[in-house]
Amino acid sequence: MDRSVTLQDVAKAAGVSGATVSRALRDDPRISPPVIERVKAAAAKLRYAPNPLVQALMTQKRRKLDPHGETLALITNVADEAWKKKDVCLWYLKGLQRRAQQLGYQIEVFSLGPAKGDAEHLRRVLITRGIRGLILGFSERDDQPTTLDVGDFCVVGLSTYFRQLPVDRVQLHGFFNVNLAFEKMRSLGYRRPALIAPVRNNTIVGGQWSAAALNEQWQRPPEEQCPPLMTEADGVNMAEFREWMEQHEPDALLVYKIDILELLGRLRLKVPKDIGVAYLFGTEAERKKMAGIDGNLDRVGAAAVDLLVQKMHMHDRGIPEHPRDVLITGSWKDGPSLPVRSAQTPPARPGKKSPKRVSR
Repeated sequence: MDRSVTLQDVAKAAGVSGATVSRALRDDPRISPPVIERVKAAAAKLRYAPNPLVQALMTQKRRKLDPHGETLALITNVADEAWKKKDVCLWYLKGLQRRAQQLGYQIEVFSLGPAKGDAEHLRRVLITRGIRGLILGFSERDDQPTTLDVGDFCVVGLSTYFRQLPVDRVQLHGFFNVNLAFEKMRSLGYRRPALIAPVRNNTIVGGQWSAAALNEQWQRPPEEQCPPLMTEADGVNMAEFREWMEQHEPDALLVYKIDILELLGRLRLKVPKDIGVAYLFGTEAERKKMAGIDGNLDRVGAAAVDLLVQKMHMHDRGIPEHPRDVLITGSWKDGPSLPVRSAQTPPARPGKKSPKRVSR
């Protein structure tokens, strides 16, 4: 590398302006691919490398010209009125916005919903706006393939949204969180804790929940083992639930997206008198009165911004050859639904009530 070679030398060799060289070396979507290739070839031939201190100063200068900072696009495929009602999305958004502001950027939401799924139109809008970085988040129909071409952008996936796109992601550490919950439940005196969650959601997180639950059970003596109950939907068949409870006699339940209080009520079991309950992931209301895992979703959002900005500095665009996952661990929160359990407390034994499918 020859430090005597300047940006203007590259511009002259490539037959473009200095501003075009600067943008081309950053893979700016406003510069055509042939020009970018020509500029990079000239830079390589001249052994030119930008000064990182100058790059930092220019980035700071550009941010001062725009008091709101460069825009990072949060891509969704649901309407605003839908995701803004969900605690999960609002927690993510809080972390995204706070970290972006700290780093001199701003978050703007772009939805495929109002565009009626016209991904190509959205791509053109983003390029016209000069937006370099995308965060994929808040999708509902993840079973449907997306036609969004992210080749021109630095892109990070938030959690498992748009999971059909193999991009770098920041998400919850599901395996760690389940292990942490079981560790805390056992430390409170519960000897047969068990996981209850829908199969679909467990699949979305790559089977981390069931893997952690089974791994934890296999390390215990037979009398302390209680296999997870993975349901086919958010609704639970009461006959199936009763049979599972009677066969395995759990003394505490780690629950996701199941109306466990109604289910237990139909078995005439009271929380926490007869059985302890903790949420793997609860709503804002549930978190105020129940024990369980705080997924630290605001920190997941913040880490997504960190990763995206890193990729933008490295001009790392499109689908990576080897996608990486950044996993953020959760925290345990004590609550009245899971008090310290006496060693003399007998196991929960269901009473009798009519079978019924209960859904959240």
